[in-house]
Amino acid sequence: MCFVLQYRIYSVKDGKDGKSLPFMLCDSMGLDEKEGVGLCVADIPHILKGCVPDRYQFSPHKPITPKHPTFITSPSLKDRIHCVAYVFDINSIDNLSSKMVAKFKQVQKEVLNCGVAHVALFTKVNNCYEVLQDNFLKMNKSMISQSQIQNVNKMLGIPLSNILVVENYASEREMDPLKDILILSALKQMFRAADDFLEDLPLE
Repeated sequence: MCFVLQYRIYSVKDGKDGKSLPFMLCDSMGLDEKEGVGLCVADIPHILKGCVPDRYQFSPHKPITPKHPTFITSPSLKDRIHCVAYVFDINSIDNLSSKMVAKFKQVQKEVLNCGVAHVALFTKVNNCYEVLQDNFLKMNKSMISQSQIQNVNKMLGIPLSNILVVENYASEREMDPLKDILILSALKQMFRAADDFLEDLPLE
């Protein structure tokens, strides 16, 4: 199900002094295998190029166009997407329908055409705590089966090193150091991927 209806751009602030950190996180509507439901694939290029404004209301039936009153016609480099993160429920990755796989491939084609970096994030992993407490360096190998890694690698062409694990915050009232380790580790890898994208841009 697609719970996000608006395109949201979030600034991240330093917990100590409240200053905005030099990156932003963007959240879009998710994909759905049914036609006319979920994010319209035709919106992807506009999102990647930075043409979609914050709080834009998505329409599964009609993508944004340059005629839209809030369409950003001349986005700057800071408006563009530097790294795309595909988020998967680890429990459903082996059961994706052919229609959903086809939509992912459409999205991946647009991402590759724009030369944007990309990673895959696995959520809802069952044994995060056991792995982290035992050996943090082996967490990806222990928490994800080789078949799941290979499926995502084959389906989306994402490098194995960019297939990452995070643990969701759901009903917690306090910060959890173990969850934070996974989130920060994934964020660090996303920054590296974004750096590769930026370094590959023409000097001008």
